[in-house]
Amino acid sequence: MNRELEKLISLHDLDIMISDLVNKDIFKQEKKLGLSPDLAAAKLRNMRDKLFLTIGRKHRDIYDQLSGHYGNAVVPVINLLCSGCFTQLPTAFCASQDRNDQVETCPSCGRFIYWCD
Repeated sequence: MNRELEKLISLHDLDIMISDLVNKDIFKQEKKLGLSPDLAAAKLRNMRDKLFLTIGRKHRDIYDQLSGHYGNAVVPVINLLCSGCFTQLPTAFCASQDRNDQVETCPSCGRFIYWCD
């Protein structure tokens, strides 16, 4: 898998984890369990910031734009469908054996896409 694509997927995962920790219900559950959600969120933000700077500027800018617009900037392709907009991708687009060897975007919604098969 393309290294830049791996970083984008990891960045997306970190954003989801941070978002979960600031959710009031999850925050309360974490506190009840004796965990420190504030500390965890700070550590995750630090990890995110460091990872973000290792991604090329072009992809960082697109990621920020997509995250602001859709919430989720990186989505898997499942059964030839972009799981962000549910548009069927062209067969020729999906047929390549090395499709995860480069950063691709959905031709319909523009989200970063990856194949998990």
